[in-house]
Amino acid sequence: MKQRITALTLALAFTISSHQAHAQQDQAQQVAIKVNGPEIQNDVITFAGSPRLSQVYNELQVRGVNMQNVHWPAVRLVSADAQEQRLNEQRELVQQLYQLSKHYREQGDDSNEQFVRRVAEQVASWPVIGAEPIGPGHVQTPEANTMNQNVVKKSSLSAIWDEARISIDANPLLPASEEQKNRYQLVVPTIDQHQDDNLQVIGAVWVPFVMDYNPKLTARETAQQEKLKQRLEDLSRPYEVTQITVDGITETIYIDPHNAYSQKFSSGAKVFVKFETSELPNEFADINEKLIELARYWNPLKPHLSTTTTSRVRSATLGPLVQEQLPEEPTLWLGEADDKPRTTTSDFGGTGLLQMPSGRMAEHGEFSFTYYDNEEYRRWAMSLQVFPWLETTIRYNDIRTRRYSPFPEFSGDQTYKDRGVDFKFRLLEESRWVPELSVGIRDLAGTGFFSGEFIAANKRFGDLDLTLGMGWGYLGKNDNISNPFCEITDDFCRRPRGFVGSGGDFEPDRWFRGPTSLFGGIEYHTPWDPLTLKLEYDGNDYRNEPAIVAIEQDSPWNLGFEYQVNDMFNVKLSFERGNTMMFGFTLRTNFNDLVQPKAAPGSRPPQAPKRPTTEQLKNEEAVQEIRNALYAEAGIWTGKLTLSADEKTLRFYGGQYRYREQELAIEKAGRVLASELPPTVETYSFLEEVNGMLLAQTNIDASQFKAAISRTDIQSTTAQSYSRSKPEVSEGEQKLFVADHQISWPGFTVKPFLEQSFGGPEGFYMYQISLDVRSSWSLTENLFVYGTLSTKVANNYDKFNFIAGREDGPLPRVRTYVREYVTMSDVWLRNLQLVYQKQLTDNWYAMAYGGYYELMFGGVGGEVLYRELDSNWAFGMDINYARQRSFENHTGFRDYDVITGHATSYWMPEFLPDSQIRLAIGQFLAGDRGAQVSFEHKFDSGIIAGAYAAKTNVSAEDYGEGSFTKGFYISIPFDLLQLQHSPKRGTISWSPLTRDGGQMLRREFSLFGFTDKRSPYYTE
Repeated sequence: MKQRITALTLALAFTISSHQAHAQQDQAQQVAIKVNGPEIQNDVITFAGSPRLSQVYNELQVRGVNMQNVHWPAVRLVSADAQEQRLNEQRELVQQLYQLSKHYREQGDDSNEQFVRRVAEQVASWPVIGAEPIGPGHVQTPEANTMNQNVVKKSSLSAIWDEARISIDANPLLPASEEQKNRYQLVVPTIDQHQDDNLQVIGAVWVPFVMDYNPKLTARETAQQEKLKQRLEDLSRPYEVTQITVDGITETIYIDPHNAYSQKFSSGAKVFVKFETSELPNEFADINEKLIELARYWNPLKPHLSTTTTSRVRSATLGPLVQEQLPEEPTLWLGEADDKPRTTTSDFGGTGLLQMPSGRMAEHGEFSFTYYDNEEYRRWAMSLQVFPWLETTIRYNDIRTRRYSPFPEFSGDQTYKDRGVDFKFRLLEESRWVPELSVGIRDLAGTGFFSGEFIAANKRFGDLDLTLGMGWGYLGKNDNISNPFCEITDDFCRRPRGFVGSGGDFEPDRWFRGPTSLFGGIEYHTPWDPLTLKLEYDGNDYRNEPAIVAIEQDSPWNLGFEYQVNDMFNVKLSFERGNTMMFGFTLRTNFNDLVQPKAAPGSRPPQAPKRPTTEQLKNEEAVQEIRNALYAEAGIWTGKLTLSADEKTLRFYGGQYRYREQELAIEKAGRVLASELPPTVETYSFLEEVNGMLLAQTNIDASQFKAAISRTDIQSTTAQSYSRSKPEVSEGEQKLFVADHQISWPGFTVKPFLEQSFGGPEGFYMYQISLDVRSSWSLTENLFVYGTLSTKVANNYDKFNFIAGREDGPLPRVRTYVREYVTMSDVWLRNLQLVYQKQLTDNWYAMAYGGYYELMFGGVGGEVLYRELDSNWAFGMDINYARQRSFENHTGFRDYDVITGHATSYWMPEFLPDSQIRLAIGQFLAGDRGAQVSFEHKFDSGIIAGAYAAKTNVSAEDYGEGSFTKGFYISIPFDLLQLQHSPKRGTISWSPLTRDGGQMLRREFSLFGFTDKRSPYYTE
């Protein structure tokens, strides 16, 4: 911390001294700051030249203002430019509200017309000020994963004394010019005279009013005591408000029994009542966000509107259009949740009660692993909340009472393993009167042993969560209600038995058919915070179970509890069917929230440039010093450096190899160049180059960037100085440096490799762990050799016993020789390829390659790709001659060969943010033809979860168990696992079975991966 303060102090000293010369050159230019606050009224402080905010604070001390008594969250620096901007926004919003009022008048809705007009008049009277950002995090968004960055998320509108003195981020320069003279105001309220214990309600209310602030009450209790909902109109949102604290931070506050938990209002805050946007025309859908943003700029010296009455007479201010008194919502006699309610998992995985699912969804990004155990079954389930409205679950059921097969030579004594994939979709999100409603399909493409469908609704009352649902299939065997879909057609009254082929097929003709049962239950979060109790009415009667043995059900009621050991681990115990004890646990994390602090050096502080003229750049020593600094501090390797003919643009050709977050590297590079290059260089351009292919160009506006990092321009941010464009090469560029390509020794890396599959007959878990020594050898700019030598660490593929894999079988054995390949030797050559890449035009790329593609195949092939800059789609084609490698020696080949290739489209749809869909159509390794579709979603942490499936012209019978190829994977950024930054990733994948149909080449490289910088997805 001491080093950070020293660096920032030096930076501040530089920026102050660099502007003293400017002030000395023009003493006539002055900055006058009007200071307003309870202790000082309209006092003008005048400076010759441009002062820092810290100098203004120092002058206040000289004038006797007690800085210890300043109410720092409410301190605001106001400029004329920002004031004009805020007032314009206010006028535009008022006009927008009048347009909304006109809309209701044209609809003949007098009540809403008058109400919106009153809100427009209210907003027009808001005391808005043009506050400039003086808080931390303005120059660069605070990095939550960096130790030496400010990780406290604060409003940038306010600052504290020490921050404004020490941190350049919170200490802006107040420029001196004739235009800016007398155009600043500093609002400095004090604690004892500004502190306000009341809460003013503004926004979608007939008239703003005051609520009493009570720190002992939760927000819901305060709203109930103050009868907030009775004061709302038809267009007001009744179940949540937005709190705007004194320092300008916004927070959603829930005040209805269904979503409230122990949140509290902040003293002196504004309570903004939102419009119910579902009741507004589409063009006004963003009105709430605009009004909330404007309210952040409320003048802290005018905490309440002058028209607002005190709390003692507030009832007289409600106006003539107040709705009739609504019944007061029930007191939560079982208490209010201490924290935001967290979902729990069922015995089958996914959110739910015990045996039954629920309509609830977990937090977006939540990943959970659930283990469940009783006498007949064991279950392992992994669930992921892919979107707020989509939950997916992969589950294995170990049926302890039956063998995998009657043939010991095939599966030994292994018990039967049943696979299942579940999907649950949210149809309605819970509101004041509407429950959370979801529909789900359990065991979507499995054997049908545990398959079922359901519709479930949930309603929360504080710590009580009620579930009511209707189930079909395994969830509806109790048959306690008639199937409502029978009214549509008699086909829904019967459910086909068994499953098609070898299992794994989609069978929609079974969904929502046959016997139906109601199920439900209660989940109670007890006053003892870690403990949750569950009571459930089961929809299953446990007849004709997959376990084969008789399972008795003495009662349809199940009772259990779940104990939260910590944020990541829950244990559960239940008494089910009236006669059976069951045990389980859940491990959970959230892929959105995962971060890893970094022990990385800080960014270079602003400082005077080392080279005042461009002539000083034109020598080998200077260029080498800049290249070394860029690589050391920003991870950017430069292969070519040019200066434009007018000497205003410096271009760096190369690549960035250290940071997954590209903007972090660019910010560090900008700081290096700002301190190295002369001020006459106006633009820094970085051209991303991969194997001779120019992919994208990032430009930094030097003057705006310098203004941001030194706070000489209050409103500039580093992000505003960046822009992306197509790679540009201008005429007459001066080449300052060109790295001649030289063939040097190959580079080597070592990394572990894991291949795995689950649920096979020979063993539940088949794996191969190896240590890969990887080497890359660049021969020319576009040509390189890549190879991997693997050594066995451990594997159990010697158990693999695919008896259906005959040489004369329905499919050539392209993957089921896995045992022979991984057991032939302890060391093997995994791949060895010669690769040539070429950029054909701005958007077309090509690649040719030959050698050993992978462990099982070698050959020659090529690929082309069309990809526009920053486009959400791309298209490519590849074609390969592949020949099967020998598993009897390391370098030979077998007789089998095939032409394989695919036309592949890549799409990142706007309606599914941070997601990518790939569709590949063509011929696979076994000569079968069809399509593979894959879907992957990236979470805030950078983790990517994906799934794929291939369906070809091979029948389910010829394919074998599983019916078609499918699999799942998780791609994890390395920098989540280490203290150093890294752009690289590791992938954990698993497939249910190893079979021969629908198999693609496992090529090490693809053009889509090489060109990721065209529209970044795997890096950011």
